[in-house]
Amino acid sequence: PLAPYPSRSRSSDPIKRADQLTNLIVMTEIDHLETISKILPTIFLVIAAFLTNMVLSRLLTTERSQIGLMKAFGYSNLEVGAHYAKRVFGICTLGIAIGVVVGTWFGRINTELYADVFRFPLLLYRTSMHAFAIAAALSLIAALAGALGAVRRAMKLPPAQAMQPPSPPMYRRSHLSRSRFGRWLDQPTRIVLRNIARSPWRSAATCLGVSASVGLLVLALQWNDSLNYLAQSYFFNAQRQHVMIGFAEAQGMRILRHVEHLPGVLAVEPMRIVSADLSSGPITHRGALTGIPEAAVLQPVYDDARQATVELPGDGVILGSFLARKLDVEIGDRIWVRILEGRRPEVELTVVDLVDTYIAMPSFIRLDRLNALLKEPPSIEYVSLLTDRLLEPALYRELKDLPIVSAVMLRQAAIDSFYDTVVEHLMVFITMFSALACVLGFGVAYNSARIALSERGRELATLRVLGFTRGEISYILLAEVGLLIVLALPMGALLGRGLAELMVATFSTELFRVPLTIDTSTYGLSAAIAVAATLASAAIVRHRLDRLDLIEVLKTRE
Repeated sequence: PLAPYPSRSRSSDPIKRADQLTNLIVMTEIDHLETISKILPTIFLVIAAFLTNMVLSRLLTTERSQIGLMKAFGYSNLEVGAHYAKRVFGICTLGIAIGVVVGTWFGRINTELYADVFRFPLLLYRTSMHAFAIAAALSLIAALAGALGAVRRAMKLPPAQAMQPPSPPMYRRSHLSRSRFGRWLDQPTRIVLRNIARSPWRSAATCLGVSASVGLLVLALQWNDSLNYLAQSYFFNAQRQHVMIGFAEAQGMRILRHVEHLPGVLAVEPMRIVSADLSSGPITHRGALTGIPEAAVLQPVYDDARQATVELPGDGVILGSFLARKLDVEIGDRIWVRILEGRRPEVELTVVDLVDTYIAMPSFIRLDRLNALLKEPPSIEYVSLLTDRLLEPALYRELKDLPIVSAVMLRQAAIDSFYDTVVEHLMVFITMFSALACVLGFGVAYNSARIALSERGRELATLRVLGFTRGEISYILLAEVGLLIVLALPMGALLGRGLAELMVATFSTELFRVPLTIDTSTYGLSAAIAVAATLASAAIVRHRLDRLDLIEVLKTRE
């Protein structure tokens, strides 16, 4: 990272594993994986139950006469229900087999990514039959739960009623037809609006399904917005240097004059970081005090909430808001600070301000005040440099030959590493979520349109006889789904934002926080992808409609 952590080699205290930075990074990532493993499968299982219910409901609608024949030939309600439950079980078995293959592939990719990022000496990926069994059982339970309502309707359907077409709805003159707006609409549009009003539950289910599709897309794509904002805030607003150099041990202030004369150096700014325990009452946090100059420019104290830098006072300490919440302190409260280096002084400091940050839990103090607390001559450990890019190669050669320089940190290298690492991880989840959202949108729109086609085939054929063109008939059938999709888009945007807030809240750790940022383009792209998936399903239904034999449809019994 560009912002260094303090060296604890000068502290004689034993460092517990829980306090080690490398352990914190790994355990934080494990906690994130645990959170994802609880939230994402829950979303997937709810969607699986929803789709299963829609598919089986459409199937039962088209097979009413077969259900009636089965019961007429002596099959019991339980046997009819078992027949459809077995069909769901068969579909689930095929889905579980595909899921095992895809899940194994994703698991191996994820393991390889972590092995590459963390540089583990050994990280093997082993498939777990226990995990496969749990996933299969939960998937099967979710699918059967979604199918339960449709199966119960099939079991309760009397044979004589099942062999008849569904009873026609009760028609009455609506407020829309009596209004001036209704009289202004053309006949196909009035038919579309009446059909939506006469099937409120199915219309609501279609809206909910498409909303879930849009919400998942917003949840997936917002990570790119949030991480871009985090990079802008951390690497550009809070850190304005090009290079940071660290020394093997603390140096006197005169080292700045030598650094200023290195090739390509335009400006220098000192900094010192010391390990410290910060306490408030019974709560103690082992972190660090960061000492910077009063008028820091290259690496100032930046508050993301105010979108501005904060001036350091002559006395007191500025805490990150996340650290302040951990210590349960506010502006004006006092905390005990035990420095773990040098003479190990203990001092009580006043919290003079709080700043919102996304990386670690910093605490800032004036550099001269920090040196005074240490009872040492003015000294520094790090220097931030503003450089001339054309002379950076010569600067690096000089720094390489200086024995007192222990580390050289480049802002651009940190930015490149951040994007290479994060984006590679991110694309796996974005791809998975986007594919699921497209499947969901496609399935919901297709099933809704197919149910409408199955239930209203005779009505559409009658409209054709009455002089309606195929285009008008297609409009009547598909505009209903299209209107529901339009209504579902804002609902999906709200759902996506709610899911994003949930994920961001669970990802807030001591190591880093993810800002909730969703660009307008993300909402537009999510809506466009969902609409494209539903248009694909509409095209398939339109193809079936064009092949519909109107004469045969008109011969069916009422």
